[in-house]
Amino acid sequence: MEGQFLLISQDSTEAFSGQINAFTSCDPFDGFTNKTSVYRMPEPGLLGSYLDPDIISYNPHVHYEQSTEGSLLISYNVNSMDNRVQPDADHYRDPKIYRPRFFRATIF
Repeated sequence: MEGQFLLISQDSTEAFSGQINAFTSCDPFDGFTNKTSVYRMPEPGLLGSYLDPDIISYNPHVHYEQSTEGSLLISYNVNSMDNRVQPDADHYRDPKIYRPRFFRATIF
C-alpha cells in the first residue's frame, strides 16, 4: 500500500448498511477503486444482533493515532431510530445501544 491513499467508508448503496469497505487510490482527487470488504457491523437491522429494525450503525472512523504498522483501529456508532420517551423505547430499555464500537482491521 506504499504510495497509495486509503479510504474507509460505510457502504452507501443501502441506507445505514452494516458493511464497511476500504478503497485505494494513487491520487486522492482521482477516485478510489479496489473495493475491499473490511468489516460487517453486527448490530443494525432486523437480522442484526439486537433483532430490531430501528437499530442503525454509522460513521466509521479510523483512529490513526491508535493504529499500528499492520492494522487500523476503526470505530463506528450505533443508535436507534426509536425516539419515543417511554419505558419500552429502545434507549430506555437498553442504554448500551447508543455508544461507539471499535475493531481492528488488518491493512492489506
